[in-house]
Amino acid sequence: MRTDAESSRYAARLGVVITAVTTLALLSGAGLLAGCGGDGHEPAGAAVPARPDAASAGNPPVGNPPVGGSSVGGSSVGNPSAGGSSATAAGPAGGSDDAPAAAARTVEAYFREINDAARGGRLAVTTPTALAGCQPCALDVGVTRSLQQRGLHADAAAYRLTDLSARPRAGLVAAVTFTLHTSAVGLLDLAGRHVADAPGVPTRAATAELALTQHGWRIQTLRYAPGPA
Repeated sequence: MRTDAESSRYAARLGVVITAVTTLALLSGAGLLAGCGGDGHEPAGAAVPARPDAASAGNPPVGNPPVGGSSVGGSSVGNPSAGGSSATAAGPAGGSDDAPAAAARTVEAYFREINDAARGGRLAVTTPTALAGCQPCALDVGVTRSLQQRGLHADAAAYRLTDLSARPRAGLVAAVTFTLHTSAVGLLDLAGRHVADAPGVPTRAATAELALTQHGWRIQTLRYAPGPA
């Protein structure tokens, strides 16, 4: 039989373990620090359970511009600044640019914002890059919300994109393929002290599906599949 003192110490230790496991589960089981789980079908997002209110306002599609094709090779997203939103605030596609290359830039800006927000310990703003109905995007936003609420921030960029390529347009829809690398990062508190680690995940092959709106390309969904070893 445990004494009352022993029981109290045991409960305290258990509480610490549960808190640590919960924190890592939120980050590694999902978005930003989880490498976006999915099986090539409907995505699980780059992160947490779809509980967030993705700060994305849907914009009605416009026009029916000519079909074109473009690719952006060897692009990467990483090493963002720790504070403030990046190019996403003004709209990465530069207004109503409807070229496939602009769709690729939108994808780059989306992941740059997730990286920036995680490193800055703030809520990601994805309105300029994603539609409100994008569930994987909502998961990514949820990861940044969890970090913000816990007073934590990442010590480095978790996401890096390579092999970015925009497929030819099909009316008001475009697809951008890329390889997503998700690195392990440390989690720091407000005083800059290391409190935990969020593990990296295997490289993923990814496809972003985008819709053309009055304000340019916006991500509708993100799909992931195991990438090359």
